[in-house]
Amino acid sequence: MFVIIWTYVQIILQGKDMKIVLAVDEDKKTIVKKTGQSAYFAIYEDDKLINLVPNKHHDGGHHHESSHKEHTNSHRKDVEALSGCDIILVQAVGENMKEALESINLKIKKIRQKHGSTADEVIKNFLDGNI
Repeated sequence: MFVIIWTYVQIILQGKDMKIVLAVDEDKKTIVKKTGQSAYFAIYEDDKLINLVPNKHHDGGHHHESSHKEHTNSHRKDVEALSGCDIILVQAVGENMKEALESINLKIKKIRQKHGSTADEVIKNFLDGNI
């Protein structure tokens, strides 16, 4: 928790907005439990939605590579568009997706259902320091 708060403080002191990613469903607002199976990655700049990136693994696009490395590389290609973001808030993330997110220097923070069921609720709780 301290690392996440410290990262947020550093970003504020640098005078730039924090880019926060959330895995959302087809309605573009409901938080999904499994990050790698989300329909979209919603990118927020502080509390404003600035982009929705389609997840190629959604809806049958999930690849079944023969090795851990190939599976991770497949996820890495899918998350390249998230490069430059600061943090992703997730309910659950598989090992391959976790490695892919970390490879683009995206910090991962686990959230719980109590933090909200929609992206806007989760963002508000995060920015208010409740996560």
